[in-house]
Amino acid sequence: MNDEALEEQVQAIIRRPYHRVITGEPVEGYLGEVLELPGCLTAGETPEEALRNLDEAMAVWIESALVHGDPIPEPIAGPVRLTA
Repeated sequence: MNDEALEEQVQAIIRRPYHRVITGEPVEGYLGEVLELPGCLTAGETPEEALRNLDEAMAVWIESALVHGDPIPEPIAGPVRLTA
């Protein structure tokens, strides 16, 4: 697979309805996580920055999985209930 085809596949997967969760507060910062992609985490000083960074983290996570032939989990159907 060439670089262009890989990038197209990564972008197509990122557009799937994965559950992106942003948690945190202004003093400590914010953590962004994709529930379906184990270890796909990032941080930011604002919720918006964490969300932007999460798209970049997802791209790296997905590209690595594709290159190594690792499975990429499908998005969880429906709402997800988070517990503290």
